[in-house]
Amino acid sequence: MKPRNKMEPWMFAGPALVVYIFIVILPILWSLTYSFTDWNGVGRMNFVGLGNYIKMFDDKTLWIAFRNNIFFMITGTVFQLLMGLVMAILLSSIVKGSNLLRVIYFIPCIVSSMAICKIFEKLLSVQPKGVLAAVTDLLGLAPRAFLSEPDWALTFVTLIDGYKFCGLYMVIFYSAFMNVSQDVLESAYLDGCNWFQQLIYIKFPLIKNIFFMVLIILVNGCLKGFDVSYILTKGGPGNASELVSTYMYKTAFSMSKFGYGSTLGVFIMIESLTAVGIVRLIQKMTADREEQG
Repeated sequence: MKPRNKMEPWMFAGPALVVYIFIVILPILWSLTYSFTDWNGVGRMNFVGLGNYIKMFDDKTLWIAFRNNIFFMITGTVFQLLMGLVMAILLSSIVKGSNLLRVIYFIPCIVSSMAICKIFEKLLSVQPKGVLAAVTDLLGLAPRAFLSEPDWALTFVTLIDGYKFCGLYMVIFYSAFMNVSQDVLESAYLDGCNWFQQLIYIKFPLIKNIFFMVLIILVNGCLKGFDVSYILTKGGPGNASELVSTYMYKTAFSMSKFGYGSTLGVFIMIESLTAVGIVRLIQKMTADREEQG
C-alpha cells in the first residue's frame, strides 16, 4: 500500500482553517487590542491600559444587562430544551405524518429573526389591536402591551427567541432517539417495561452525551443572544430587556465607543467560556459518578 502523504490532511483542512482564522481568531484578537484603547472608530486610538476593564465594575447598565443575561440564559435554555425534547418524543411516537410535522416544527429556524419579530409584534400589539388584545377584549379583560412593560418585556423576548430555535433541538433529539437500538427497546418491552419506563431508563441515558452537547450550544447561544431583543425592544423599556450583547452594540455603534464596546465583547466571550466550562465540568462529574457506581 502506498504511504499516505503527510500533507494530504492539510489540503482538506487548510482552507477551512484559513477561513476560521479570518472570521473567528482575528476578530477576537482585534477586540482584545481595541479593549485597551479609547477609540471612536475614526480618530486616533488612545491607549488606556486596563481603564476600560476597571470602568466595567462601576457600570450599572452593564450589571443590569448581565442580570438580564442570566435570566435569558436560564429561562431560554430550559424552555428550548423542554420544547425540543417534547416535540422529539412526540414525533418519535408518531408513525404517519411525522415527516410533515418535522418540517412544520423546523420552519421557524429558517425564517429570519426580523420576520419572526414582526409576526409577534402584530400578535401582541395593542394599537392596532393584535390577536392577544382581541382575545383579552372578548374575555372582558384590559389589553396589555407586554413588550412595553418592564416586568414582562424580558420574559416575552426570551420566549420568542426560544420559539425560533426549538425546531433545531427537536431535530437533534429526534435523530438521537431514532438511533437508539430497536433490539434494546424490544428486549425491554419483553421484560415488562412500558413506554414511559423505556423513555426514562433506556432512551434518556443513551442520549446523555447529545443532551450535554445541546446544553452547551444553548448556553453559549443564549449568552450571545442579540437579534430578537434588539429588534423587539432595543433593550427597553428602559433597561428592562437589555442584554450584554445589545448594550455592547449600542455602546460601540450608537455611541461610537469602540474601545469600551470591545471590552464588553471580551466580557461576553469570558462569560460564555465560563458557562460552557461549568457545563463540561458537570458532564465530567456525571460521567465519573456513573463509572464509580
